[in-house]
Amino acid sequence: MSYMRRISSLDKIYHFKTEMEINAYHYTAGPIGTRWLEALKNGELKVAKCNKCGTRFLPPKLYCPKCFSEVSELESISGEGYIDTYSVIYYNDSGERMSEPVIIALIRFEGIYGGIIHRVKTDPKKIRIGMRVKPVFRRDKKGSIDDIEYFQPIE
Repeated sequence: MSYMRRISSLDKIYHFKTEMEINAYHYTAGPIGTRWLEALKNGELKVAKCNKCGTRFLPPKLYCPKCFSEVSELESISGEGYIDTYSVIYYNDSGERMSEPVIIALIRFEGIYGGIIHRVKTDPKKIRIGMRVKPVFRRDKKGSIDDIEYFQPIE
């Protein structure tokens, strides 16, 4: 079926629930990622900054995506960003309509290379590309990307 054709019935969609092989492995965040997660645990959003070319990027990586120099510095940002693209999800992975839609968006930040894919909490009829948003942190933070509960519009 072409992706251009509209699906008229969810019973024609097949999916298989299985354990992905990637879940069999254990990963570490590495030195820069660990410091970034510790900042999230403290309710702070930080970006990596390359000491050589000055590129600031998110998510943080050990090597600069522009000049490939090793990175050791993190810099705090306000966390205010904008929606670059988004998707409104009305059905769960079993094809059942959810009581409340979920919005997933690519959040970008001014002057920062990259961004974060995360949940946005707003009326699906009001969301738009370019909308300014800010993070809302959980009370019980653990040092995870989920310490940001969601992003919300800036009024």
